[in-house]
Amino acid sequence: MAQLLSDQEIRSVLGTIIKDGDPSSVRPNSYVLRLGSAGEYLTTGKEFHLGEGANDKKGIVVPPGQSVALTAVETIDFRRETVGRHFPDCDLHALISPTTDLQREGVVAPTTQVDAGYEGTLNWTLTNSSSEERRFVYKERLFRVTILKLADGERPASLYEGAYQGKKGYVRSERSGAPVGMRSQDWEESTTKEGPEALLERLIQSGFPWNVLGTRLKTIDNQFQTVTNEYADIRESLERLEGSVRESVARLESDLRQSVGRLEGDVRDIRKELAQVPDKVRGIVKDEQYRWLGGAATLAIGFGGVALAAAKSPMVAQWLDQHGNWIGAGMAVAALLVTWLLFWRR
Repeated sequence: MAQLLSDQEIRSVLGTIIKDGDPSSVRPNSYVLRLGSAGEYLTTGKEFHLGEGANDKKGIVVPPGQSVALTAVETIDFRRETVGRHFPDCDLHALISPTTDLQREGVVAPTTQVDAGYEGTLNWTLTNSSSEERRFVYKERLFRVTILKLADGERPASLYEGAYQGKKGYVRSERSGAPVGMRSQDWEESTTKEGPEALLERLIQSGFPWNVLGTRLKTIDNQFQTVTNEYADIRESLERLEGSVRESVARLESDLRQSVGRLEGDVRDIRKELAQVPDKVRGIVKDEQYRWLGGAATLAIGFGGVALAAAKSPMVAQWLDQHGNWIGAGMAVAALLVTWLLFWRR
């Protein structure tokens, strides 16, 4: 029956079966592998390199929901010739599991095995399912290796000869891809015909960290819906305002056309009246001329009557004989002044 290697046996194989091992990593019936220098963030494809030099990175940060592929400092050598020097007629098989510290912090890591005959560096993955980022430093103890000693009847007929045999450091997956020529309808996909709301609820119910992401997306969706509704209200208000402006402009244009029409009519009436002004002025002048001519004729007749009456008087005749020249000249001047005042001053 397979037997677990004790701590003493594990210490005895450090440097040969467990190369680059550290005695302080030995536990009862197990050895704890340490974080190596190379790895890759699987969610971004970014590789990293750690070390103890002045310019080397000293550790990695794993955000919530992200996965990282790691390698161990130690190299495992389960080849039959190496194992036979310590355990004659035996092979070794190992079980790898994460430490309980990782489980307590919500870090998910798979449990795997190391086949008999394998030689190379061990790689594994970590996924941070917690709500906080997790940090791991170079050579930190992360994975527990439990080694089983296989005796007669348990030893495999064929030792490990897989794609990772003899490889050191971080090695990406060498799984063969899909066959060439497969059609898209030959593949089953995870997409469904459910609406986005149902898919979002499914994401929320799937547990951490996806429920955090789903809740956040739902909050953002509600915010977008609020913005959309506010935009619709603003657009409706603008359309109403635009309609009111069009109606106001139409009313103003109608009022303006009516005012312009009335103004044009008033201008036409004024033009007509202005066209009649010269005729009216000429009529008024003629009337005034006829009136003054009539008045002048009346005065002339009146003065003529007075002159005829005075001519019969001897005293008036004698006085006119003495002063007639001056009186005639004064009357002529007076007539000119009256004529100038009547016509030229107007």
